[in-house]
Amino acid sequence: MADGVTTEERVTVSQVMDRIPVGRFHRRLLAICGSAWAFDGMEVIIISFTLPVLISAWGLSGLSAGLLGSASLMGMIAGNWAWGWYADEHGRKDAFQWTVLTYSLFAGLTAFATGFYSGFALRFLTGVGLGGALAVDTSYLSEHLPTERRGRYLVYLDAFWPLGNVLAVVLSWLFLSALSTGGTVAVPVLGAVAGWRLLFASAAFPALLVFVIRSQLRETPYYLAQTGDVEGANDRIRAIAEENGEEFTPITAESVETGDSAGYARLFETDLRKRTVMIAAAWFAVNFGYYGVFIWLPDTVGAAGVVESFSVGGATIEGLYVYFLLIGLVQFPGYFSAAYLVEKIGRKPTLGGYLVLSGIFTFVFAASMPGVSLFGAGFSGFWPFFGGLLAASFFTLGAWGAIYAYTPELFPTEVRGTGNGFAGGVGKIGAVVGPILAGALVEVGYLAALAPLAVAFVLGGLVVLAFGRETMGEPLF
Repeated sequence: MADGVTTEERVTVSQVMDRIPVGRFHRRLLAICGSAWAFDGMEVIIISFTLPVLISAWGLSGLSAGLLGSASLMGMIAGNWAWGWYADEHGRKDAFQWTVLTYSLFAGLTAFATGFYSGFALRFLTGVGLGGALAVDTSYLSEHLPTERRGRYLVYLDAFWPLGNVLAVVLSWLFLSALSTGGTVAVPVLGAVAGWRLLFASAAFPALLVFVIRSQLRETPYYLAQTGDVEGANDRIRAIAEENGEEFTPITAESVETGDSAGYARLFETDLRKRTVMIAAAWFAVNFGYYGVFIWLPDTVGAAGVVESFSVGGATIEGLYVYFLLIGLVQFPGYFSAAYLVEKIGRKPTLGGYLVLSGIFTFVFAASMPGVSLFGAGFSGFWPFFGGLLAASFFTLGAWGAIYAYTPELFPTEVRGTGNGFAGGVGKIGAVVGPILAGALVEVGYLAALAPLAVAFVLGGLVVLAFGRETMGEPLF
């Protein structure tokens, strides 16, 4: 008997966690995990604003610029695979804090880059931390949520991403435009400093979040139980229940299947192989399409001829920042709609449908670019382009939210981090290839560059709809 519960009852972690309704603890946890997520989004998108400056400052060729723009994405492949496995071997919390520290440290050090090689190395190492944080953050949060709200809260987590994008837009405007004179910013004591260096230096401040993670977070009860620490798992569950003002029910040792991390081979055993391949294909599609579009978006918007300056309170703001801000803002309703639908109609139809719609609207704004007369002159111009772009942004980010809700539920506890990391790593291969392919094809035309991205979205959605397995309402296992 353990605290009045007989061994015959065999109370599992998922049963106990489902008895604790969403409350203060979960909202606090979402704020912490979401902050790390927002900073992740900020670090990724900053290169879109600094790349044109670095091309000029370092005399980069088109190939070098493409490699530099994709460096952090390359690092994210290694980060997803390595840190996901590390989280299963050594714990979610430990991996979480180290990944946040890694991407913050190397993002800040990029301010001291002197050319392509040092810039590439530092951006790659930043990506190692970024990819790891994405894999670990979802595993950590998912293992603290009740089944009935898990999907919605994981989409809420991904909704912090556009907050990071908006923060990147604001910081980029501040250091590259508002405070900059001839590309430099006057800093007391230091004198004139290149604005892009100050922008990267400011990107180091998320390191402060590590102190919050160390002081406020503990290991997940699922991981503790999996490693045989039943007492530790019960202590963790007790603390969660008390913070939410709920009664504590302990798990029983007899209900826990303990063991070491099963590693990557487990992902391809008979019971998991189909879902591993399916979700990896979906990850490839959403990364290929999203990064192919968004890494080159400043160039695409400029080519569409819609970049103008705006006067706000007497200050002139370059149109590019305004458009990026609007694109970021429309992503929030995309996330919230996905958060509603994953719990209403399920993970599979939401993810599959949003991917298909992402592809359709990517094709719409590509077909309305200047010089493209695919549907006639009436289909070109500002509103078809901008409307299609906003709709593509809406559905693409909704798909991101759905895929992060779906992925952790497909894998058992012993390989949840590894599964998240593997799928995310395959996705980041697409994230590297997408921008490079789009950059190579843009010389042929913007429709030629964007059409493969649209096709990838649609194919990824069809794979999910055809081969996906619905997990709505199922407990973690």
